[in-house]
Order: sequence, then structure tokens, then C-alpha cells
Amino acid sequence: MSNKIKKLQDTILYCGRCGISFFWSIEEQVQRAGESQSPLLCPGCRVLLPPAGSERGLVKWYSLRKRYGFITRQNQPDIFFPAVSLRTPRPPRTGDLVEFTLSQNEQGAIADDVRLLAETVAQ
Repeated sequence: MSNKIKKLQDTILYCGRCGISFFWSIEEQVQRAGESQSPLLCPGCRVLLPPAGSERGLVKWYSLRKRYGFITRQNQPDIFFPAVSLRTPRPPRTGDLVEFTLSQNEQGAIADDVRLLAETVAQ
């Protein structure tokens, strides 16, 4: 066993977002050996929050005929997305949860790399 692994010990950390304590085991530390610092978020927040540089929102509407739509974001204005931005197996429907990155075009901010996370429940 290397000296670095011998120095590792199970640790209690606190989530930088929700504040709860979480257990950071030696096994997890060994898996993340290439990283220079401990995780800032608890496992729950790591799963529920979008990755850095991405946002999440709900499809407000999408038109197959017009080939564009809008995504509703929490506490921010709706954002436009063209069909070329879609990375989904099917066209999005109203209420679908999507994850996307922001980019700019000549008209302003648009959603890019739009990926479907959860489908709407049948209404």
C-alpha cells in the first residue's frame, strides 16, 4: 500500500449548498485520487444539480413545424432554443425537464446542447 493511501481516513464533510453533513469514505477518496480537494457538495446535491456550466429548465413549448421553442427557467427569463440545439431522441414536449448550456447568437442568449432529463407525465 502506498504512503498516500495509508494517510487517508474516513471524513465527515459539510455540503456547500444544503449544509448537511455527509460521509466521505476512504474508498471514495481513493477513487478521486487525481483530484486535489474534497467534494464541495453532498452526494444528493451532486446528482440533483446540473453540472458546472449547465442549467436546467422546463420546456415551455416547442413547435415541430417552426423548429424552435422556449425553455422556462427558475427566476430568469424564458430562453429560446432552435431545433439544431436538440440532443434528444425525440422532440421535446411541454413540461419536459431539460438540461442545456447557454450560448450567444446575433439576437442574444440561446439554449444550446439541449438534453432531455425527464419526460412529462401523461396529462
